[in-house]
Amino acid sequence: MVSRLGSEQTEYVNSYQPSLLEKIPRKKQRGRLGLKGKKLPFGGYDVWNAYEFTWLNPKGKPEVALVQLKIPLVSVNIVESKSLKLYFCSFSKTSFKNQTELIGVLETDLTKAFGGAVSVILKNSDQVSREGVNAQEGKSIDDLDIDISEYQIESEHLVLEGESSASEMLYTDLFMSLCPITGQPDYATVSINYSGKRISQKGLLLYLVSYRDHADFAEQTCERIFIDILEKCNPGSLAVGLQFSRRGGIDINAYRTRGIKEPKFIR
Repeated sequence: MVSRLGSEQTEYVNSYQPSLLEKIPRKKQRGRLGLKGKKLPFGGYDVWNAYEFTWLNPKGKPEVALVQLKIPLVSVNIVESKSLKLYFCSFSKTSFKNQTELIGVLETDLTKAFGGAVSVILKNSDQVSREGVNAQEGKSIDDLDIDISEYQIESEHLVLEGESSASEMLYTDLFMSLCPITGQPDYATVSINYSGKRISQKGLLLYLVSYRDHADFAEQTCERIFIDILEKCNPGSLAVGLQFSRRGGIDINAYRTRGIKEPKFIR
């Protein structure tokens, strides 16, 4: 099957083909943030949800599920999201005797591609429906009145409000960046949980909105936000979460933490 977008053509393979997975080393991306070696200034993980996943049972009957991947941040690579979509499409006419066999194949392929132990959960439509959609924790900063006209990252917006201390969780639904492969917009809810000297909420919103013309992968964007807040505001503890909207049937969610327990992923 071939999809035509303008003059471009993408071939969708419908028989199992793990070679479709395209690896992108984290090392190069992290080097741009001054992160070298195995010691990182944060903990965390990445959660990927693929909503349109189908395969065949031994009788040729289609089965469908949401595939949830949990990826350790110490994995050697990330995987380009379109290549993951093509990889998942390659299962559409491939038969497996049961879900245990299928999960084993997925975990083996993805662990090899990411270069770190990837766990896979399959959820049927009833499970997804029962889990529902949960409200974001914390306080929204979206109603703050800001004035901005330049949309390239500006960490100088990150400032403290005097010497007072705070422990708060803030979030915005106004975040947008660009995919470095396609140039398409990626929308996300960004949550910032910190303890330390009070961070200017207006400055934080200006900083996050300034990503609007910036192109980078979801995981590296999360890490850059974490590093910038750490360097500019020096909080005692910090957690940054980016939950990106679904695109091409896949959403990517990155969490980076220090001094705060890793958050539980919620939809």
